[in-house]
Amino acid sequence: MPSKARKRELRELYPTYADPLLWRNERATEETDRNEWQVLRLRILKRDYFSCQYCGYRSEKYQIVHHLDENPNNNDEKNLTTICQMCNLIMHSGQGCVVQGVVDLYAVSKYNQNDIIKITREMRDEQKSDEEIVKFLRLKGRMPFKMDKPYLKKLYGFVTSRSSKTGDGMYDHWKAYHYSQLRVKEDRNLKSAHL
Repeated sequence: MPSKARKRELRELYPTYADPLLWRNERATEETDRNEWQVLRLRILKRDYFSCQYCGYRSEKYQIVHHLDENPNNNDEKNLTTICQMCNLIMHSGQGCVVQGVVDLYAVSKYNQNDIIKITREMRDEQKSDEEIVKFLRLKGRMPFKMDKPYLKKLYGFVTSRSSKTGDGMYDHWKAYHYSQLRVKEDRNLKSAHL
C-alpha cells in the first residue's frame, strides 16, 4: 500500500534570523492569536503531514508553521511551511543563540545544516552527549551570533541539549514531549519482544 506522505525535496536550512521589527510588534501578535490563524496553521500542518520541510521530522505536537518570506502578515499558503523545533531554532538563530541560549554556531562541519539536525536528533535519542555529537559532526571554530545574514549563512548551528535560559520555552516543552514519545515506543518494543 503506497504511503500517504508525499516525497518532497527538503528545503535548504542555514542559520539566519527574522527581522525583529516585523515580528515583535502588536499587529503580528494580534495575527497569531486569531482563531483564523489556528485554522490555517492546522491546514498547513496537515498538508505537510506534520513533517518538518527542512529535516523530515514528523510530530503531531509542537511543530511550527513558518513564514518563508519572514512576513507574519503574509499568510498565503504558498508562503507557509512546517518546521520542527530544532530547525526553527536554526532558522531563528538569534532566538536560539541569544534569547534561549541553546544554539551554538560553528565555522566548520563535515555535514550540511539539514543533516546536522537529523544526526543530532538521532544521536541524542541514543543518549549521546553534546561533546560526542559535536565530535562526530566535526564541528569546529565556535563563532558568535551577529545580526548579519550573509555572515550567518556561512555558519553551522548546533542545537545543544541545554535547557533554555527560562527553562520553560517551547523547545523545552518539545524535548519533554519527544522523550516521552521515545519511552512509549521503547515500552511497546519491550512488550512486543516478550510476546
